[in-house]
Amino acid sequence: MNITSNDQAIIEQALKVAAAQTTDYQEITQYEEVLKKMSSSTMSAKQDGFRYDYDDYSI
Repeated sequence: MNITSNDQAIIEQALKVAAAQTTDYQEITQYEEVLKKMSSSTMSAKQDGFRYDYDDYSI
């Protein structure tokens, strides 16, 4: 399943709202675990990309 960054942002927001609306501790921890998994997969995807570090001395 392909999830775009826009889709992921919506899912993360929905999980945060759901966690804020409940008082069930188990439910909150489940939402937080999924959020952690989503953020860790995002971080690994960002680390696989190219990074350009340079100074523009032409100015």
